[in-house]
Amino acid sequence: MGMRFKSIFFLFNSLVLLSLLFVLIPSFVFLDRGGMNAVRNLWIILSVFALLVGVLNFYCIQNWKLFSLLEAEDWPDLLAWLENRLYVRRKLNWAYSNLLVNTALSVSNFDAIKKLEAEIRQKRPVLLRTLGVSLGIPILLGQNWKAIAEYYGPLADDSRTRQRDWAIWCRAVALGGERIDQLMELLNGQDISLRLLSWEILERRSRYLSDAQLDILTASKTELKNMLNGSKGDRMLQKSRENYLISLLLFSQVDRAKSDLLAS
Repeated sequence: MGMRFKSIFFLFNSLVLLSLLFVLIPSFVFLDRGGMNAVRNLWIILSVFALLVGVLNFYCIQNWKLFSLLEAEDWPDLLAWLENRLYVRRKLNWAYSNLLVNTALSVSNFDAIKKLEAEIRQKRPVLLRTLGVSLGIPILLGQNWKAIAEYYGPLADDSRTRQRDWAIWCRAVALGGERIDQLMELLNGQDISLRLLSWEILERRSRYLSDAQLDILTASKTELKNMLNGSKGDRMLQKSRENYLISLLLFSQVDRAKSDLLAS
């Protein structure tokens, strides 16, 4: 049981109790005896407040083991706990699944991610739209280009896919010259890491680009240089790694692309 989490939990409840006392005591001392409506309104507010605090406490107690394992950074036990929730207790939801992917990657347990992907495809395929890009990371790291294209292809074609741009990039990398047009579009994407990696690939394949595409690539290079030159660029890349798990996994490739860009 994590001592820090336990301390925060009891400190929170103590502060809530003291706050209630500070509100209640003055209210009843100064409240006019004839103010029954005010009394009724006060109790309604207190009831709603107590309900919210109760729900929060129930959530914390229910997930006490989870928070304790996270605080202790006990990734193997956390992975086992998540698998129990997902497969034994059948709580196949986005929150637990997403946490399992992150935990499994931290201990390089790709089989756990593949097992989760199979479970989701069979029982909750709708989750593929939100988790599909992350679930495909073991396939991406395997560098089997045919398998990568086959896996990320449906995700890239589905407009409802979360982080769809990354699915498009993965398929484009796997198919090579067949998807240069899509890599060109990704130069204007929202994620800085994705834009940088797309630029790197297109720069290597520049001999296959048309004059118009080369002009776009040159303009993108200048823009990326201005964005990444300095501490602001470091913050943008850090934000990218916080928001996109696949960006974090490819950080060494992103850093190399950044160095090549600034040195060119």
